[in-house]
Amino acid sequence: MKNVAIIPVRSGSQRIKHKNIKMVANHPLMYYQIKCALNVPDIDKVVVATDSELYSEYAKKFGAEVIIRPPEISHENSKSEDVLRYVIETLSDKGEFFDNIVFLQATSPLNKPEYVSDGLELIEKEKANSVVTYTDFHGFLIGDNDILSRPMTQIKKPNRLETGCFWITNTNAFMNENNRICEPVAYLKLPKIASYEIDTEDELKIVEALLQAPVRTQDGYYYKKRVYSGGFENYHGMNKDPDGNTRDMLSEEVKNSKINTCKDEIDFINNIASDGTRRSILDLGCGIGVISSQFSDNYDKYGLEVSEDSVNYAKKYISNVHHGGLEKNTYQDEFFDVVFSYHVIEHIPEPISFIKNICRIMKTNGSLVIGTPNFDCALARRFGNNFRLLHDKTHVSLFSDFSLRDMLEDHGFQVDKIEYPFFDTEYFNHENLMRLDDTSKISPPFYGNFMTIYARKK
Repeated sequence: MKNVAIIPVRSGSQRIKHKNIKMVANHPLMYYQIKCALNVPDIDKVVVATDSELYSEYAKKFGAEVIIRPPEISHENSKSEDVLRYVIETLSDKGEFFDNIVFLQATSPLNKPEYVSDGLELIEKEKANSVVTYTDFHGFLIGDNDILSRPMTQIKKPNRLETGCFWITNTNAFMNENNRICEPVAYLKLPKIASYEIDTEDELKIVEALLQAPVRTQDGYYYKKRVYSGGFENYHGMNKDPDGNTRDMLSEEVKNSKINTCKDEIDFINNIASDGTRRSILDLGCGIGVISSQFSDNYDKYGLEVSEDSVNYAKKYISNVHHGGLEKNTYQDEFFDVVFSYHVIEHIPEPISFIKNICRIMKTNGSLVIGTPNFDCALARRFGNNFRLLHDKTHVSLFSDFSLRDMLEDHGFQVDKIEYPFFDTEYFNHENLMRLDDTSKISPPFYGNFMTIYARKK
């Protein structure tokens, strides 16, 4: 079976000007259905039918072929069937013939390749002439026989609502009847999310909100990924810093330095517990537990750490320490009032799953304090590969302040503030300031290298 996907896009949209190239979650609207069709293995050709040279350029950029539709089928009252027929006839004139038409609307960007594949499988399996997609609607329509008796929606027989996601039609049947729906018809049920279409500004905002996180994930927006190198055993023991100096991470000097660097975060966390109410806190990636030692005794303290050596040390400061990673069943849902994760997420190969798990185990309105290097700060840009935080080969997920903020807000958090600890630390000194000019060497500690984000679970 040969299948052609046809996506009509007209430039003269009335309610939303240039709707089909409107930026939605960082891509022009037509991008989504083009990419969807291109990722369906059984679609042999993807054609955008447009009246606009500008739209044509966009479509070709995204990988579709283009057929320019004439003015008589490009006005606001033109039927989609007229456009489909024009495309089929144009292709036939070039000797290209197809068994089925997959008609996709650019205004339904939440469509997925697997939905279309299921539809193509269904039309062949049921020997149908058309496939119509629908979602179940459990509410009440005016005129329903049971609108007065109002049975509970979970037991009410749902209505079937057609989606605008796509239609599949046998080409011969379509050319005979000039209709996207030709009997016999097969019906494909889709998730409710697939039914959202964009015809108004409000619908655009809703769909964009639904698209934001998956598109940013797919585009690799949140973080830059590096190949994992190294392990964490003895990570909190004897280590060399980016300047080549060996430091004993268990020495009192280093521990006090770490506490001093985190004093703002510690003060913020302890202020939450200042009313005397008993709360629970998780030090996620607690290391040797030295920061937790400074948390108020009003907290029930929990720690999680992947290094066994560090776990044994952390038990001096934390009552409940888990050795291992944060998995789905490590802690129960809605358990912690506060989660503190200091310079951990940059070590996590799959940070989106990490953040989702943090959100899951936190109480609603609970506080998250998360610190990490800012790999898009001024010195990261100035020093390039000599930026000091690239020295640690276990830094595999590299964030900027904006990208981490967006990832948190896209996955269940409200960001209240971002701070860049430096001026109140020991690293703000004359020696480090003098090193700013020489980009041939490792960059010094400086304002913006580190960030701490304070957020709440929505």
